[in-house]
Amino acid sequence: MAFTDGALTLIPGIFCVLPAIPVAIWITRRGADDRWTLFAMLALIHVTAVVALTIFPIPIGGQDFYRQTRGMSGDNVVPFATITTQLQHLSLSTIRQLGGNVLALTPLGIYGPELWPALRDPRRFILVAVAVGIGIESAQYAGSLIEGFSYRITDIDDAIMNATGAVVAFFAWQWLRHGRLAAILAALGVESPSWLPKR
Repeated sequence: MAFTDGALTLIPGIFCVLPAIPVAIWITRRGADDRWTLFAMLALIHVTAVVALTIFPIPIGGQDFYRQTRGMSGDNVVPFATITTQLQHLSLSTIRQLGGNVLALTPLGIYGPELWPALRDPRRFILVAVAVGIGIESAQYAGSLIEGFSYRITDIDDAIMNATGAVVAFFAWQWLRHGRLAAILAALGVESPSWLPKR
């Protein structure tokens, strides 16, 4: 199954849901505690969404025109070049792009330390966040190389903003989880889960 976008025939991102379904079943039937199940499902949803939005749709036909007219162009490897340009020419589109890049990896700052205790060390988490951001851009560049044209623009600034969002979320979650989130929920009249630390 594929759909056509202009001259390109594309595999849609919805295909990412197919491998996620058996993983979700495994998570729910694993018999782990509620806390692990919650964060594992958050991780699965997030990873599936990131792959669907950053790697898919994938061209499987009609690439020749773009190989001849576009080629490998538009990529940026100069840190902060794109960010500076976008800030100088703010519009709804650039704000949406900046915000989207910052928010893209924020869930990692929540489920990462909860599923892998080693990532509660800020230095380790920052390294992982940077690695994931660079990994996404590298995967997009590899896809463009395979396709023969810059189907996905590779931009180091995207990786910077991705990692920044994840790190901010990490510190915000660490601040909240040490009793503050439980206090906020209590003030709202909501019972906090048993695994959430109380002040």
